[in-house]
Amino acid sequence: MCSLAGVYWFGNNCPGSKSLTGMTESALTCLKSRGPDESSVVRVRGNLVMGGNRLIIRGSPGEGSMPFKHGQNLMFYNGEIYNFKDWKKDASSDGEVILPLYDEFGRTTFSKLDGEFAISIWDESKESLLLIRDPFGTKPVYFSLDNRRLLWASSASAINEMERHDFCAAVQGPCYKHTLSVQEPYTSYKGIWLLPPGHFVLANDSGVKLCCYNRWDEYSAVGEDVTKLFESLEKSLESRLDYTATVGIPMSAGIDSGIIAYMADKLKVKYHIFSVIEIFGEKTPETDAILERIHRLKNAGSVTLLKCNEEQYSDALSEIFLPGYYDSEKFDNGSILTHTVFKAMKKENIRVAIDGTGGDELFHGYPFRENFRPVEGWPQPWKRNNFFYSMFTTLLDYTSKVDRAGAFFSIETRFPYQAMNVMKEALRLKHSENLKWPLRRFLMERLDYGKPTEIDLSRKLGFHITTKPQVKTLIDMMRAWCRANKLPSLPTNTPEAFPFKMGLIT
Repeated sequence: MCSLAGVYWFGNNCPGSKSLTGMTESALTCLKSRGPDESSVVRVRGNLVMGGNRLIIRGSPGEGSMPFKHGQNLMFYNGEIYNFKDWKKDASSDGEVILPLYDEFGRTTFSKLDGEFAISIWDESKESLLLIRDPFGTKPVYFSLDNRRLLWASSASAINEMERHDFCAAVQGPCYKHTLSVQEPYTSYKGIWLLPPGHFVLANDSGVKLCCYNRWDEYSAVGEDVTKLFESLEKSLESRLDYTATVGIPMSAGIDSGIIAYMADKLKVKYHIFSVIEIFGEKTPETDAILERIHRLKNAGSVTLLKCNEEQYSDALSEIFLPGYYDSEKFDNGSILTHTVFKAMKKENIRVAIDGTGGDELFHGYPFRENFRPVEGWPQPWKRNNFFYSMFTTLLDYTSKVDRAGAFFSIETRFPYQAMNVMKEALRLKHSENLKWPLRRFLMERLDYGKPTEIDLSRKLGFHITTKPQVKTLIDMMRAWCRANKLPSLPTNTPEAFPFKMGLIT
C-alpha cells in the first residue's frame, strides 16, 4: 500500500518546478496514511513533478524505496506484484521488476503483472508520462485534466489539495440503489475522474490520451471442468497469503472469506480473524455460522469478535468521509461495518489484510445483477455481456470500500479472487442456479474441512446493517458527508463529462 501524486504542466505558462513540487507535496501529505513510512518527490523536468508515499511491506527502509529507476526511466508505484520472482528470482522487492519489464515489453508489460497496482512512469526515450491502473481497478488512480495541466493522485481529495475543484452531483450507475455510490469513472468533484481499470493515460507534448491495455475476451460459459480454476485459485491464494508477519482476514459466514481463512489455516500462515457478530445489541444473521466456520479451523490463529453498536457507528460516521477516505458520495451502510473491522485490525498492528471481494462478482453471488442495463460510455465488449458491466459496476464499488478503509488505517489490502487467471477460468464455467457452485466445490474438495454443512450450501446474506432502518442510516451518512465537506446539502452542480472514450486499444 503506497500512494502516488504528481503534476505535468503543458505549454509555456508553467508556474515553475518549485510550485509544482509544493502541489505534489500537499497531495502526499493528504495521502500520508496510505504510505506512512517513506515519502519522496522528484522534479523530473521543469514542468513535471512526480512523487509517492510508501508503506513498507517487502524490504526495509532504503531497500525498495521509490522512485524506482531503470536507465533514464523512473517510476512510483502502489500495490503488490505477486509474480515478480518469475521475472527476477533475486529481486528484493516486487516494484523493481516493473521498469525492466517495461523496457523490454513496453505497454504489454501491464498485462503480464499478476497483482494489484497503480503506477506512474516517466519514459525518457519517448518523453512520455504513463499512469496505469490494474485490470480490476483494485488500486485507484484519480486525475484532473484541462488544457493547462494534468494532475494525478491516489485520492480525489489529494488532487483537490493541489488545486481546488467544485463539488458536483452524483453520477448514478446501475448499482446505485444497492451501493449508493458515485459511478466510476466519476467522483463527487467536478473535473476529477478515476482512471478506468485495465487502462493507462499517456501524456506528452503531443497531448493526452487514454488507452486500454486489457480487454477481456468473451467465453461461452458452458464449461464444467473446474481443474484449471482450482489450480489458478489455489495459486492466487498462496501468493496473496505470502507474508511473514500476521495477515488480517475479515471473515463473514460466506464462502469467499471462508476459503481464505481455511487456506491460511492449511498453509499454516500466521493469521488473525476479524468478524462482526453483534450490531446494535443483536446477533447478526451470520453470527452462528461465523462461529461454526471458526470452530472448523484446525490451526486456529487469533480471533477478534467485534460489535458494531452506537459507539462504533458514531465513530465510523466521524471518520469515513474525511479527506483521503471516501472522497465521493458512498452511502452503503456496509461501509460502517468495514470501518469497524479495519479499525480493529489497526489496533492489532495488522499491515496486510486478505479480502474476499470479487468472489460474488466472478461467481454470480448477486441475483440482482441480472436486472442491470448497459452503462453509457463503458467499453462495448462489456456492454455486450451482462456479466461484464454488472460485475465491474459492483466490483469497483465494493473493492473501493475495502481498499479505502485499509488505506485510512495504513493496511495493505489484497484480493485473491481478483486475479487474471482466476477471472479467465471463471468466465468459462457455466452459470447455475446454485450460486457460486465452483467455490462450493473448491471449499469441499480442495480444503478438506469436513463434510459440507448448511452454511456451505446457503445463499449469500450480505454484509450490511439490518438492525437500524436503512433510511435512518442513509440520512446519517448523507449528513456526515456534508459535515465533512462543509456543505449545507448534497451538491447539485452538473458533473463534467469524462474526457475520453474507454476501451480503445491503441
